[in-house]
Amino acid sequence: MSKSKQNRNTISKAEQRAEYRTFKTVFLYCILIIALPVLTFFTSKHWIFDQLLQLSSVSSNIYSAVSAVVALHGALFLFIYKAYFAVSNESVDGRGDKVAQKED
Repeated sequence: MSKSKQNRNTISKAEQRAEYRTFKTVFLYCILIIALPVLTFFTSKHWIFDQLLQLSSVSSNIYSAVSAVVALHGALFLFIYKAYFAVSNESVDGRGDKVAQKED
Protein backbone atom coordinates (compact mmCIF):
# COMPACT_ATOMS: atom_id res chain seq x y z
CA MET A 1 0.00 0.00 0.00
CA SER A 2 1.40 3.39 -0.90
CA LYS A 3 2.02 6.01 1.73
CA SER A 4 -0.68 8.36 0.38
CA LYS A 5 -3.34 5.64 0.62
CA GLN A 6 -2.22 4.81 4.13
CA ASN A 7 -2.50 8.46 5.16
CA ARG A 8 -6.04 8.68 3.80
CA ASN A 9 -7.13 5.59 5.75
CA THR A 10 -5.70 6.62 9.10
CA ILE A 11 -7.40 9.07 11.39
CA SER A 12 -5.36 11.87 12.88
CA LYS A 13 -4.99 12.26 16.63
CA ALA A 14 -7.07 15.45 16.57
CA GLU A 15 -9.93 13.65 14.80
CA GLN A 16 -9.69 10.77 17.28
CA ARG A 17 -9.89 13.20 20.20
CA ALA A 18 -12.87 14.96 18.64
CA GLU A 19 -14.67 11.66 18.05
CA TYR A 20 -13.91 10.49 21.59
CA ARG A 21 -15.18 13.78 23.03
CA THR A 22 -18.37 13.48 20.98
CA PHE A 23 -18.86 9.84 21.99
CA LYS A 24 -18.28 10.67 25.66
CA THR A 25 -20.77 13.54 25.57
CA VAL A 26 -23.48 11.52 23.85
CA PHE A 27 -22.87 8.53 26.12
CA LEU A 28 -23.14 10.65 29.28
CA TYR A 29 -26.35 12.27 28.08
CA CYS A 30 -27.80 8.85 27.21
CA ILE A 31 -27.05 7.64 30.73
CA LEU A 32 -28.59 10.83 32.13
CA ILE A 33 -31.71 10.47 29.98
CA ILE A 34 -32.16 6.84 31.02
CA ALA A 35 -31.18 6.97 34.70
CA LEU A 36 -32.49 10.37 35.85
CA PRO A 37 -36.21 9.66 35.35
CA VAL A 38 -35.94 6.23 36.99
CA LEU A 39 -34.04 7.61 39.97
CA THR A 40 -36.42 10.57 40.21
CA PHE A 41 -39.47 8.31 40.18
CA PHE A 42 -38.31 5.97 42.93
CA THR A 43 -36.63 8.53 45.18
CA SER A 44 -39.53 10.98 45.00
CA LYS A 45 -42.04 8.17 45.57
CA HIS A 46 -40.22 6.73 48.55
CA TRP A 47 -38.88 9.83 50.28
CA ILE A 48 -41.26 12.64 49.35
CA PHE A 49 -44.67 11.20 48.58
CA ASP A 50 -44.73 8.06 50.77
CA GLN A 51 -42.77 9.14 53.84
CA LEU A 52 -42.94 12.92 53.97
CA LEU A 53 -46.42 13.61 52.59
CA GLN A 54 -47.89 10.15 53.38
CA LEU A 55 -50.02 10.00 50.24
CA SER A 56 -51.91 6.92 49.09
CA SER A 57 -50.13 4.46 46.82
CA VAL A 58 -51.98 5.55 43.68
CA SER A 59 -51.46 9.25 44.36
CA SER A 60 -47.77 8.82 45.10
CA ASN A 61 -47.34 6.80 41.89
CA ILE A 62 -49.02 9.53 39.84
CA TYR A 63 -47.01 12.36 41.37
CA SER A 64 -43.80 10.35 41.05
CA ALA A 65 -44.52 9.68 37.38
CA VAL A 66 -45.10 13.39 36.79
CA SER A 67 -41.81 14.24 38.50
CA ALA A 68 -40.01 11.61 36.38
CA VAL A 69 -41.48 13.10 33.19
CA VAL A 70 -40.34 16.57 34.28
CA ALA A 71 -36.84 15.20 34.97
CA LEU A 72 -36.78 13.53 31.54
CA HIS A 73 -37.76 16.75 29.82
CA GLY A 74 -35.03 18.58 31.75
CA ALA A 75 -32.41 16.07 30.62
CA LEU A 76 -33.61 16.24 27.02
CA PHE A 77 -33.50 20.03 27.17
CA LEU A 78 -29.88 19.91 28.38
CA PHE A 79 -28.92 17.51 25.58
CA ILE A 80 -30.60 19.57 22.86
CA TYR A 81 -29.16 22.82 24.27
CA LYS A 82 -25.65 21.35 24.31
CA ALA A 83 -26.00 19.89 20.81
CA TYR A 84 -27.41 23.10 19.33
CA PHE A 85 -24.85 25.44 20.81
CA ALA A 86 -21.93 23.08 20.21
CA VAL A 87 -22.75 23.08 16.49
CA SER A 88 -23.23 26.86 16.52
CA ASN A 89 -19.88 27.41 18.26
CA GLU A 90 -18.06 25.10 15.85
CA SER A 91 -19.48 26.86 12.81
CA VAL A 92 -18.54 30.27 14.23
CA ASP A 93 -14.99 29.06 14.88
CA GLY A 94 -14.77 27.74 11.34
CA ARG A 95 -14.47 24.12 12.45
CA GLY A 96 -18.11 23.31 11.76
CA ASP A 97 -17.47 21.82 8.33
CA LYS A 98 -17.25 18.09 8.99
CA VAL A 99 -17.65 17.22 5.33
CA ALA A 100 -14.52 17.46 3.26
CA GLN A 101 -14.83 19.88 0.39
CA LYS A 102 -14.06 18.43 -3.02
CA GLU A 103 -11.64 20.55 -4.94
CA ASP A 104 -11.65 20.46 -8.73
